[in-house]
Amino acid sequence: MKPAFYKISPVNIEGRGSNRLMVVLRTKGCEYAKKTGGGCTVCGFLNHADQSITSEDIIAQVDFVLQNCDLSIVEELDILTLGSFFNDSEVEPRTRLAIMERLAKIKHVRRVSVESRAEYVTVEKIKEIKQALGPDKILEFGIGLESANDYLRNTVIKKGLTKKSFENTVAKVKEAGANLLTYLLVKPPHVSEREAIDDAVQSAAYVFQAAKKYGVSARAAFEPVFVCENTYLETLYLNSKYRLLNLWSVVEVIKNAHQYGCIFVGLSDEDLSLERMPYSCSQCNKQIVSEIENFNRTQDITGITGLDCQCKAAYLEKMANGDI
Repeated sequence: MKPAFYKISPVNIEGRGSNRLMVVLRTKGCEYAKKTGGGCTVCGFLNHADQSITSEDIIAQVDFVLQNCDLSIVEELDILTLGSFFNDSEVEPRTRLAIMERLAKIKHVRRVSVESRAEYVTVEKIKEIKQALGPDKILEFGIGLESANDYLRNTVIKKGLTKKSFENTVAKVKEAGANLLTYLLVKPPHVSEREAIDDAVQSAAYVFQAAKKYGVSARAAFEPVFVCENTYLETLYLNSKYRLLNLWSVVEVIKNAHQYGCIFVGLSDEDLSLERMPYSCSQCNKQIVSEIENFNRTQDITGITGLDCQCKAAYLEKMANGDI
């Protein structure tokens, strides 16, 4: 059985460039989204969900990827689900352990990342899979904060997460001996391009401040917003009430946020966007994407700061005038 999505892309692992294999496992779907009638306003993961998925199906998806991808070039495995890895009703404890035991056997893999909503996280659950991975691998726990702005996070995005709950989770990650990965959206609904940049940068600053407060090693992963089917965001987009992010804004986020710590920029749409993704222009789009991927690998912003195109001046003018 194939996963919902998988892709190999560049990453930086504790100062060294390498590659990660991101796998989105097809599961029964996010319990939070089901309970709230859709969940987060920008998330389309329920489009991949299947109520008939069993634990054996989930393990089979992992096996498929391990057998069909070139693992020789991969040193990080990101095992994502359509919800929360630590929600026992989505991924059973025995399934989590079976997955980790498989990954533990891949000697050259240095880091394994999983993610969950805060309400399902316990120190014991993190420790359990960390032990299954063994002492030679970094376990990274990912959580979607999305924005440090309470209004954007809980009223606009409808994340259902307080800062107190986020920081309690950070403390649990530290106690369990894992690293922290925090996902941050770039341009959720109802913000301008300038507001989106400022929010992303301020959110990264908050994440690294929280990590320092609790003494945990951390990364921030920016997720430039794309438009998924069957979401509140799609409704806004189809009614011309949401404008896709310009890639030049992602460049600005990187230039202003890299000072706080190790950051990563997600460029995948998990086959959910219908090509409704952040864009610049036909002349520079590929180059910007290439430089972002290079930054993800090296954490060196030289290539990012050297980017230019005639469309950039028009972008800056529109942003200064409040037209985007």
